[in-house]
Amino acid sequence: MKAARRLALLAVPGLLALASCDIPTTGVVEAGEPASGIRPVTPVYFVRDGTLVAVPRTTAWPGDAGDAVRLLLRGPTPGEAGKRLTTAIRGRRSVPASPTSAPGEPPTDAPTDLQWQTPTDEPTADVRGDRLTLRLPLGTGPLTRMATRQVICTAAAAHRVTAPSAAPVTVEVTDGSGWHAGGSDEGCPALPVD
Repeated sequence: MKAARRLALLAVPGLLALASCDIPTTGVVEAGEPASGIRPVTPVYFVRDGTLVAVPRTTAWPGDAGDAVRLLLRGPTPGEAGKRLTTAIRGRRSVPASPTSAPGEPPTDAPTDLQWQTPTDEPTADVRGDRLTLRLPLGTGPLTRMATRQVICTAAAAHRVTAPSAAPVTVEVTDGSGWHAGGSDEGCPALPVD
């Protein structure tokens, strides 16, 4: 009885090996669309009724503070503006001067939000641990206290997307005129939970 059981146990691996012969390998089989999941988002901070509000923005570069601030400098989308979101960040507009304004200055009868500005360069961020040094494009600024908070919260939140940390993220900002400010993300509101 023991010999029959041993023979059966030895035969099973042999049969499995023979059964797998002549099975062609297929490689990658194209079948449908690529898998998709959650699209990468980064929080961008706008202002509503004097308060910072985190808004999720889709980005190709999650975790890139410079890219997140670039999204911020574009200003709120028409849909966000319809929800009374604005920006405290000001800059020069790239529109012709009106008869009531000096050449190179924004028209006196028009808003000066950065969404109208054509930047002369892009925001850049240097990251060292949880410390960011951010340079804004020429023509940006001067930054008010609220505008500075918008930039700091946006840059720090983008950094946290790919580098979560319990420590505060500090951001040193230089606006387009060379003015410096700094702060941390302590007190920045979180994205609303759906």
